[in-house]
Formats: sequence, structure tokens, C-alpha cells
Amino acid sequence: MASRRLCIAVALLLLFVSMEIHTVLAQGNGNGNGNQGNNNGNGNEGNGNGNDNKGTGNGNGNGGNGNGNDNKGTGNGNGNKGDGNGNGNVGNNNGNGNGGNGNGNGNRGNNNGNGNGKKPQYDAATTNYDVLPALPKTNQERAFCKARGGCHYKTLTCPAQCPERKPKKNKKQKGCFIDCSSKCEVNCKWRKPKCNGYGSLCYDPRFVGGDGVMFYFHGAKGHDFAIVSDENLHINAHFIGTRPIGRTRDFTWVQALSIMFNAHTLVIAAKRIPHWDNNVDALIVKWDGETMDIPTDGEAELKLHSRERVTTIERTDDVNTIRVTVDGLVEMDIRVTPIGEQENKIHNYQIPKDDSFAHLEIQFRFFNLSDFVEGILGKTYRPGYISPVKKGVPMPMMGGEDKYQTPSLYSPACKVCRFQRSSHVATF
Repeated sequence: MASRRLCIAVALLLLFVSMEIHTVLAQGNGNGNGNQGNNNGNGNEGNGNGNDNKGTGNGNGNGGNGNGNDNKGTGNGNGNKGDGNGNGNVGNNNGNGNGGNGNGNGNRGNNNGNGNGKKPQYDAATTNYDVLPALPKTNQERAFCKARGGCHYKTLTCPAQCPERKPKKNKKQKGCFIDCSSKCEVNCKWRKPKCNGYGSLCYDPRFVGGDGVMFYFHGAKGHDFAIVSDENLHINAHFIGTRPIGRTRDFTWVQALSIMFNAHTLVIAAKRIPHWDNNVDALIVKWDGETMDIPTDGEAELKLHSRERVTTIERTDDVNTIRVTVDGLVEMDIRVTPIGEQENKIHNYQIPKDDSFAHLEIQFRFFNLSDFVEGILGKTYRPGYISPVKKGVPMPMMGGEDKYQTPSLYSPACKVCRFQRSSHVATF
């Protein structure tokens, strides 16, 4: 009888030990498929990896850190956590193997979705080069490309037709454009606004959007409107104009730009010139409220250094034409021009005799706008944007004055504006 009881006790003990082993294999750190907990995979709630695994660094039923497929850790492979990893992952820049913000399919976490990263509109490889000494006989400038890819460590030489990157007399000579990206090429280009090019703003304000669609936005004289408003960049335009007797709206032009980023404000404006002279500089440049002089000799450029980035203002002609580059944000070709006598007659602007109505012609190139950028011009750079203007008419009109009007040239506030800045306000 005693021996029978002992056998039963041993059997129960073995059964209990077997159940404990099974539980340990099924639950804890490094568990297998089919379990619920934190760091779960496809279809489950939690942050983490693998196919329905619980724990840190799980394998297929194995305990341990980073074992087998569907593991959590730093590195690559199926289901791993890290930068730019595969399906079912959690972390920064995850998704279907692509770099970008967003996680893989079926996971819960920050920035969910398909996880495909958006390529910036500006390829930094384009200008990733060191300037080498020019060729001694022809003075053709050269560049040593440092960008990774097909142009890596190659030397590009400017053509004889445009030997310099920054010719001073821009109206008479094209500049050499060096491209160290995958194109790996040099081209001769005018360094002045192209009023029919993408991102242009010219005339009685006529825009060509990021989608290539041309439209007019008249605004109102004496008022300010948001051209671009994004998370890290805001650009306002100040409109001047005239309203002849009998007209129901103003003729308007852009007289000044205010470019706001970080805690800084850069103002580019045209002076009021009673009688236009092509040899007189009508540009005004202000940096945080202080008037700046742009050199006319040497490199003919001014560099403004801040903690976050460098802003470069360079002359592209002797007077009234500049290129402004704010690192990582925007590049602008800007020219001051008047309303000519012939133009005044053709359009019946009725410009007063003591004002040439000097205004700006601008072409923008944006480096890294978000998908939710706003502004009269900015919104045309949104992915999938469809222009609401009528096509096939001589003057397709864009409305929205009430949405984009700002209290002043220096204010980033409007009904749809996105830019937020400190309380620092420049004066003009």
C-alpha cells in the first residue's frame, strides 16, 4: 500500500514538472509563436517584432536575446528592429525594407503605415564636392565629387563655354553648374529667375507651381500673404499695386519677401525708385532687422552663419540680381525689375510718373518640404496635389486671399499657416 502511494506521488510530481517545463517554453523572455505580450508582431497590439512573439529578442520558441528570425535587436533581417528593416518591425525608419518614418504592416506604434520614406526634393549629393584649382591656361573651374554613387571621387571640369561657377556678369555669361549626384555632369545655366520655370513668381503675380501649373493670385495692394508655410520654413510676400479708375481690383506686384526659419528673418525687397536706372542697385537686404551690404568684388557674396545653418547671398550680376541659399531649406534666384513704359501702355496699368513700381521676380527651389506644406505656392508641392484653377483660359485665377493673408510681412500667422516661431520679430 505504501509503495503504491509512493508511485502515485512520483507520477504526480513528474506530471507537475512536465507542466512547468511546458509553461517555461511557452512564456517568458524569448518565447515562440502564438503568444501575446509586449513587442508583438503582425496583427497584435504592442511594440516589437516577430510573428506573435512575446519578449525581448525572441526566436521561434527559444529563450535568449536576438535568436533566429523575427528577433528584436539592432541589425537587419526579417522582422528585426532597427533602421530600415522588414515587415512587422517597430522602431525608427521601419517599414517594408525602406528608409523613412513609419512602421511595418500590422504593428502598433508611432508613425504607422506602409513605412515608405519620402525622398527629399533636394539631393545633397548634387553639391557635395570640393573645389579644386582651376585649369591654368583656360581658368576652367574643377570639382572633386565626394558623394557616394557613380560620381564618387570623380573630378568634373566646367566647360570652356562657362568656365566659372559664379560669373559676375550673369546677363552676359552663363554659370557652370556642377552636379555630383548620379547624373555626374556639368552644365551651363543662367543664374537668374526663369519666369516660366517651376516655382516661379513674376509679373502681376503669376505663379508656376511645383506641379507645373501656371496661375495668377492678385491679393491686394498694401497687404501681405503667405507664399510658403511649413514646419521649418515660412515665406511671406508684400504686395504693392495700383487701381486705375473704373477697375474693380488692384494690379499687384511683389515688392518684398520675408523668409523666416528658426529664429531668423531674412528680408529681400525692392526700393521705391521714381525713375528706373539699370545701373543703380535697387535691392534691400535685411538680416534680423539689420541692413546688409552685399559685396561687389571677389566672390561677391555674403555668408550669414547661425547655429542651425548657413545663409548665402551672392550677386549674380553687378546690380539687382542675387541668389539666396538657406542651407537645407530653399534656394532663390531674385531680380529687381521695374514696370517699363511699353508694358504700362499695353496693360493700361496707369503707373504714376514718379514711381517705377520696382518689384521682384523670383524662382524658388525647395530642398525638403513636408507632405503638408501650405501657402499659395507651397501647397502645389504636395504629393498628389491637383490644381483647382481653370485650365485653358488666359488668366487662370487662384483664390484664397482670406486663408493666406498675414497681419504683417513678419508674421507667420494665417488661417492655414503651419510655421511656429519664437517671439523674436524683426523690424523693417
